[in-house]
Amino acid sequence: MRKNMEKWNLTFRAINVLVGVILGLSIVYFIKEEFNLSILLGALTGTVILTVTNIMKALLKRDRTPDTDERTEKNMLKFYLFSSHIFIGLLFIALCISSFLGIEEILTVYLWIIIIAYICFSGIGAFIVSRR
Repeated sequence: MRKNMEKWNLTFRAINVLVGVILGLSIVYFIKEEFNLSILLGALTGTVILTVTNIMKALLKRDRTPDTDERTEKNMLKFYLFSSHIFIGLLFIALCISSFLGIEEILTVYLWIIIIAYICFSGIGAFIVSRR
């Protein structure tokens, strides 16, 4: 039973996110009397995309082989460990250099660029590591 439910884990998470969004929107509606339909439509779109992806993945897999083995998981964990430490180190070095140069205020846009670059590079690197 548990093994059968594990393959629908992504759908369960998507539905829980949708319930959370509806709960959050209802709380905002009762407090501020505003209802933002775009948030609901975005969450609904994400839920539909994740559910369709999970249905395709669960129903099209025919063999009994696991998606990943222990070596792949170990390599992924090592990659995430090293990449996160390298990016945090680079962020601290960049902040130290900017403070030594006399820059006292840093726009949050620059910090978001670093965070989004980390997410992109770690995602691409994880894809490469998982395929090896």
